[in-house]
Amino acid sequence: MDSPVSIPRAVVPSVVFLRSEIPEAHPTTPVLGNERMGAGVAVGPRQVLTAHYLVIGASQAVVVAGDGRIREARQVSLDHESGLALLTVDGPDLRPAPLGRSAQMRPGKPVFLLTCTGEQERKGASGLVASVGPFEAFWEYMLDEAIMTTVLNPGLAGAPLFDYDARVVGIVSLGLAAVGRYSLAIPVDLFLAHRSILEGNTERTQPRAWLGVYPQGNDGAVAITGVVPGGPADRAGLAQGDLVLSVDGQSVTSLRELYRAFWRKGPGEPLDLQVLRESQIRVVHVVAGDRYDFYK
Repeated sequence: MDSPVSIPRAVVPSVVFLRSEIPEAHPTTPVLGNERMGAGVAVGPRQVLTAHYLVIGASQAVVVAGDGRIREARQVSLDHESGLALLTVDGPDLRPAPLGRSAQMRPGKPVFLLTCTGEQERKGASGLVASVGPFEAFWEYMLDEAIMTTVLNPGLAGAPLFDYDARVVGIVSLGLAAVGRYSLAIPVDLFLAHRSILEGNTERTQPRAWLGVYPQGNDGAVAITGVVPGGPADRAGLAQGDLVLSVDGQSVTSLRELYRAFWRKGPGEPLDLQVLRESQIRVVHVVAGDRYDFYK
């Protein structure tokens, strides 16, 4: 641990170990497994913020704070757009960590990550913000202001990223393989913007269209590397190896363009994808699905 002692001392009580169990039949189990472990951070006396893929489809989820007590989650709220999840837990009150503003993060800003390696062990590491900017992933996911850091995560995902005033500025979701960019954090401003929805106080707006594809962008082209079994793209006949040329007549050359074309529609609406397959151009008609319903 190579940060000022005051930061871990202040935030250790807020960082929790997370364990979830997912039914074998859930569509995420073949990829993510049915037992998942991670970290999270208390953002309210009975609220824990973490990465959503750790708890998608969970039939049971528990957190263990620094006091060693097990607290069961009685509600799990997902935000597929940001990649965050908010757990409401029973048991003794947790100590919430103060929340900062990720909009204030700039390259060169010092940051500190504190995570779990087990129920009672916490590990930390410090580093700098490498960049703040666009990020696209192959599971129909995109951020406009992802926080890339030089911090190498010493433990589990879902951990909080703190600024040097010990305020949460992000949730560490992924490890990166780029030189000088070792971890990616979801900006906490997305949680602040969606908090009322996650807490159930505000009705969710219409979700984005979801097709259930795994696209990869490279050299000005977008290829389908796989489809979610039983998802809209699978039912429509999109296949691994299809090269996507356009969506509803608009050409796409990158993941960002592809997702923006998808998200102009909502669940239940049709999309026509022009694809190149085995040297032939075809149009595949897909009726968009609702990711919240599919993965509930």
